[in-house]
Amino acid sequence: MGKATPDTMSLARYVPRLNAEWDRHTTEQWREIDGTLCYIDISGFTALSEKLAQRGRIGAEELTEVLNHVFGKMLGVAYDRGGSLLKFGGDALLLVFTGTDHPIQACSAAVEMQAVLREARSYETSAGRLHLKMSVGLHSGTVHLFRVGDSHKELILTGPAASMTTEMEETAVAGEILISSATKAALPSGSAKRKKGDGWLLSWRKARIECCGWSPRIALESNAIATGMPIALREFLSHGAAEPEHHIATVGFVKFTGIDALMAEAGPGGAAAALDELVRNVQEAVDEEGVTFLASDIDEDGGKIILVAGVPSVQEDDEGRVLRAARRLADRSG
Repeated sequence: MGKATPDTMSLARYVPRLNAEWDRHTTEQWREIDGTLCYIDISGFTALSEKLAQRGRIGAEELTEVLNHVFGKMLGVAYDRGGSLLKFGGDALLLVFTGTDHPIQACSAAVEMQAVLREARSYETSAGRLHLKMSVGLHSGTVHLFRVGDSHKELILTGPAASMTTEMEETAVAGEILISSATKAALPSGSAKRKKGDGWLLSWRKARIECCGWSPRIALESNAIATGMPIALREFLSHGAAEPEHHIATVGFVKFTGIDALMAEAGPGGAAAALDELVRNVQEAVDEEGVTFLASDIDEDGGKIILVAGVPSVQEDDEGRVLRAARRLADRSG
């Protein structure tokens, strides 16, 4: 492995540090960490993107500016409180907070990120002012991470902690921060008195603890960063920042379930083996059809893998490519 180059270093912003720094902590395909997961879903971006899409490249550039403005400030808050970005889904963020007082730091960050969205309402676009709200789910405990695959190493977050976090976010509505009983138990008394579903509504309006400070990335060899990104995206983004533009694309989802029961029966090692086989099968199928393995995402009792054709590169027969890849996967799992 060679030293980092400008091209590979430019990929670092797209690869979660827990993925890039994996080999510094373990040689296994799974890790357990003590932390608080924070899952944020933002409403309002879809309507904005549809309006700006009508303006072509100019609209795409404006949407990129809005995303950079909003998410840049939100992530700045999270990083200052010991958070690390695991997944970015366009209008959703998945963060993990570790270190001393991580439940309080995570809840403080959630409250401050709500304030960022309120401030963003004054941001003017050609489609009008921003009208964004967010729902948040938090859970504290043992977090299971998996790093699996062949052509690239995909970071997958799944297991009981992920399931509980997903449940909290899905139960919350826009404007609410819903915390699990485990997170509630780690907060000062009276922080959450109203129960909703299996969670509790956080009553804070401001942070309850000082920031613990941002931790800079560790300098890594180029391969540690590059292997954490799907090949198609790696090749596209290694040339520098991509120009904002709208693409007509075909998107597919591979949903997997049953992880919680598998972990209870076979442990994290058994789950890692199953996830590795799944991701390798998906990688082989999409590589054969020229489909991009875009990302994986959190879901209750499992997760999702997102496939796309037409992004980042334009090609013919996008629909057919995704359908054939899906057929290959269905045949292999049959």
